Amino acid sequence: MRQTTVIAVPNAVTDTYAFLEQEGWIEQADQYGELLFVLEPANGVWGTPAQEADYLNTCIGETVGNTAFDTRSTSNGLVQSGRVNVSDGTSCAVFTGHSCNYYVGYGEGCAVLESWTSNNPMYVAAQAFVDGQSVGSEVLDASAARIYNGINTGSYYAGFDDETFSAVLQKMAAEGAAPSGEFITNVDIPAPTLFVGYAADDPSISYWIAVNDAVATDEAGVYRQSLDSDAWQTAYANSNAESWGAQYGISQVQVTDEALSAAEIREFLAGYTRYTNPFAYSNALGVRADYYETTKAAREAAESGKAIQTFTFEGYSGQTETVELRALESTRLTNLGGSPVSGTLYSCMFAFNDYDDNGVLDPRETIMYIPDSAKNAGADGVPVVVVFPGNTQAASTFFDCSMWWAIANDEGCAVIIMGEYCASSAAGLTYGDEEDNANFSRSALLLMEDVVSKDAGITVDMSRVYGSGHSLGCRTIQTLTHNSEADYYAAVGSTSFPNTAFTADDIMPSYLMIGQADISEPDKDMVLDPWVVTVNSSASLWITGAAEMNGIQVAFTPNDRDSFLDSCSDYDETGRYYTYTWDDENGAPLVQFTRTLAREHNCYPEEFRQIWDYIQHFRLAEDGTRYYSASAFEQDDAIAIS
Repeated sequence: MRQTTVIAVPNAVTDTYAFLEQEGWIEQADQYGELLFVLEPANGVWGTPAQEADYLNTCIGETVGNTAFDTRSTSNGLVQSGRVNVSDGTSCAVFTGHSCNYYVGYGEGCAVLESWTSNNPMYVAAQAFVDGQSVGSEVLDASAARIYNGINTGSYYAGFDDETFSAVLQKMAAEGAAPSGEFITNVDIPAPTLFVGYAADDPSISYWIAVNDAVATDEAGVYRQSLDSDAWQTAYANSNAESWGAQYGISQVQVTDEALSAAEIREFLAGYTRYTNPFAYSNALGVRADYYETTKAAREAAESGKAIQTFTFEGYSGQTETVELRALESTRLTNLGGSPVSGTLYSCMFAFNDYDDNGVLDPRETIMYIPDSAKNAGADGVPVVVVFPGNTQAASTFFDCSMWWAIANDEGCAVIIMGEYCASSAAGLTYGDEEDNANFSRSALLLMEDVVSKDAGITVDMSRVYGSGHSLGCRTIQTLTHNSEADYYAAVGSTSFPNTAFTADDIMPSYLMIGQADISEPDKDMVLDPWVVTVNSSASLWITGAAEMNGIQVAFTPNDRDSFLDSCSDYDETGRYYTYTWDDENGAPLVQFTRTLAREHNCYPEEFRQIWDYIQHFRLAEDGTRYYSASAFEQDDAIAIS
């Protein structure tokens, strides 16, 4: 489920479904295929926020925690699904997705809902309050004072004591790598907010204007975030907006006395996305494009089982395989996030594998994005980045929260976001085995080159195909590029879950970024000393394995900082990103590793900028020669590295 809208109904609603239907929410849910999670008062009357706290925490905690009402199961720690029994004796698959949790209060439900959202703004992509009144300054002040240090959330493994974490934040701020060296509180976390029918002097309006660092504009009732905001959560999106010439940041508060339909409220809410990992220092608010009708049309067309075109390719096993293009729908994305560059988003559905063994190929989904800036590419054509999302992440979710579209707009590259499939449950997305992933990748690249690029009027540079991804997507793309698919990719850069098996009979320029307290790092010392590389850690195995694959000898004494730094060709331990590089004999940085300070296992979009800055320097020619260019091929400086 991509979007969940939590709705708190007002007092005295006797027929909740009729209320939702009257307001227009049933129509919106049906139109966009989204989940409504409805909060109802006991006996038709809401109690005080304190009285309703347990109810809110239980219900809303489910929507943001993905526990499937405590029925979720795992397979090898990866495949996540849940089932709940319903009144007719059947069971229903349950799984709520990431990044799009919205909140709407009506009447007396506003104050109760606000008591939760004001205390948990990291889970609020956007919110709206209709014909209500404030929860009160006392509750808001208490919410505002909630402090986020380095250890107060279970998502951030191990964590820091306050003194150590404060020193880390102050160092980052002094080096210009953080908007502030102070601990984050709830009043520092922007949450786009819409007020409908509120009194002008209602204290909630002034509270959320302050939270969003918003200022008045020429638009009546519209307060937009200042570009001077020191909010961590919008720092990356706002830096993009500022570079594009925007006057304001991305967040906002709107106040209106006009009655708004559910469609109008949803239009405000759905303009935002928020990755839901609950660590304040790497939580990111971003903008969200509207392309649902496009992906819906492609899915529906693909269900017919009819092929628009059929292609063949050499499969993973060496045999000729077939891929059927089932659907190709497109839409224009304009002024996304303030970007002056528009682009075309394609929902490309194709089938190459028969997953249920019924003799019919089953469709898979990809999102392909080609910015208008790609049409300015030189004679060699447009580079392509193939991105594998994290486990349970739909392609649409990752298109928004990773913000690869912003890099594409600025750099003129094409992007393919790979889609997962329901391997074991209708409510849990994941990837297949290595053969399936390899054939998926080859199919997607074939269709990008032979179909999508031609529709967009560009030429793809197949010598500059790059791989990226996060979490299980990181492991998936690294497994491919470090093994069977080294002949298809020029370089790889990804975050948070390394592959440590290297079997490719070729070099592969590789970049890995992990959080300082990521899932792949079980040693708590790494939280305090981000340079630490123990002998059996995944970081150590990845560094030495990637170096050996690339013909570089790397040796260091575990837990010895001087020894580790001496093994590097270059390193930078300033700012937020501690980066270490190993060059080959030609001076090409074939292995690069970064630990991101104050990040847990989270997709942090700013990191993909750094990944692009690395991978763009490599090219794989048709004859198998790999090149490195210090200027990213803007000058005639390419050197052969294999």
